[in-house]
Amino acid sequence: MKSSKSPLDKVLGKLDDLDEVNLGILVQRLARERKLLETVFDVIRDGILVLDDSGGISYANIQGKRLIGLKENMIGQTSLLRAAPEIAQALGFGQTKNHTQAEIIVRELEITYPELRYIRLYAVPINESEVKQSQHDKIGFALILTDITKAKVSLDKRIESEKVSSIMDLAAGVAHELGNPLNSINIHLQVLRRNLKKGKESYERDQKSLETCINEVERLDGIISHFLKAIRPQTPDFKKINILHLLEETVHLKKDELSTKKIKLSMEAGIREPIIIGDSDQIKQVFFNVLGNAIDAISTDSKIRILSGREDRFVFVKFIDHGSGIDKENLSKVFEPYYTTKESGHGIGMMIVHRIMRDHGGDIGIDSKSGAGTIVTLRFPRNSPRGKLLESNLNA
Repeated sequence: MKSSKSPLDKVLGKLDDLDEVNLGILVQRLARERKLLETVFDVIRDGILVLDDSGGISYANIQGKRLIGLKENMIGQTSLLRAAPEIAQALGFGQTKNHTQAEIIVRELEITYPELRYIRLYAVPINESEVKQSQHDKIGFALILTDITKAKVSLDKRIESEKVSSIMDLAAGVAHELGNPLNSINIHLQVLRRNLKKGKESYERDQKSLETCINEVERLDGIISHFLKAIRPQTPDFKKINILHLLEETVHLKKDELSTKKIKLSMEAGIREPIIIGDSDQIKQVFFNVLGNAIDAISTDSKIRILSGREDRFVFVKFIDHGSGIDKENLSKVFEPYYTTKESGHGIGMMIVHRIMRDHGGDIGIDSKSGAGTIVTLRFPRNSPRGKLLESNLNA
């Protein structure tokens, strides 16, 4: 059986046997290799940070230091929570973690220091082979930070230019979805017409055909309603709302589904009155879609946790399930139109969620591990500039 140790491990294991000359040669070799790696990382346009198990910054390339305003002498001396609190909070540092460690974390968020920027965060836990399963909470992170400020600022313009193409794609999907229920209605109506022409008395069979037609019409109505919501978004009606009240209303709407699957749902509020400025109907739609996905992802007799709390500038809500999770290769497809893993899914629910969160100046993060579960984090600004502007206009 081959040894799993690397050549460097073998050399380091014999440090006690090295004389001063060979030890000096080894140190020079390690220094050259480190310098080479640092040079490569420094020419990369993305920021790279390496965190230790306590959230301390143990390495940062040039772009990483620039993005979060980190000075050279701070590396190894400061934590991510102090240097870039928005990023640290997105990763959960400073909070109690009672969930399974995600394989990857993908977020888009806003940072305010050293200047206002939008970044895409990609975080991967550093899983060392010698770390035991029970020590996962001591594993550090490798972070990749991509500056998407220009792309974010021009998002509305790009959305306008792509609107026609998106509507055509949606329309094509709707046309496909309408086919099955229309065929079913057509068949049952032909049966009813045939029976009426022959004067046959087949009440039970005709009643069943009528019920099928009614169900299929309701299904058609659902498909069209989802399509209209996707292509004809409503301008948010900004008002002060309590997030907890909307969560309670959403859970009440889903109580039958929760009861049928014997799902235990717990709500944990980190603040008594998490107030934001937003559109209550649209945010309730967000909660409805996300909770529905969590219910569909888990088996009978499982649990769903809903956590809410407040950060410096945001109110957050986390939906935590221990279901099937999302494969790495599918995580980037979640917000694409008509992508779904559910047999009866429309495939535009999460696209609507993403649009509503964007319209409210918020963001959505998905942390998932295949076979272990998913955490969906919704962050709403505590003071929406758009909401303030609307209120000032109304009070003028």
